[in-house]
Amino acid sequence: MAVQKKREIDAQAFDRILQRLAEISASAFSLQYDLKPLSAEEIEAGAEPLTQDQIQEPLEEIQNTISILVLTDLGASAEEWYAANDRIQ
Repeated sequence: MAVQKKREIDAQAFDRILQRLAEISASAFSLQYDLKPLSAEEIEAGAEPLTQDQIQEPLEEIQNTISILVLTDLGASAEEWYAANDRIQ
């Protein structure tokens, strides 16, 4: 495992990080709600399950927001971010 560096963040960066995490949380919550199985009443009213594109879009938004947070707000290098991803794959 790589050596962890302690990085200081200022109040503005902390606020940006919290805001981006709130955006991620809201997107994930919305997607979780949207992926619930449709009820009989919803189907009867004409509701249809989400398409793959409708699911993919918020997932890409979450992924992009996380990358921006890591690279911009946390100041990680691209190499650090790639290494972190490699450790979980």
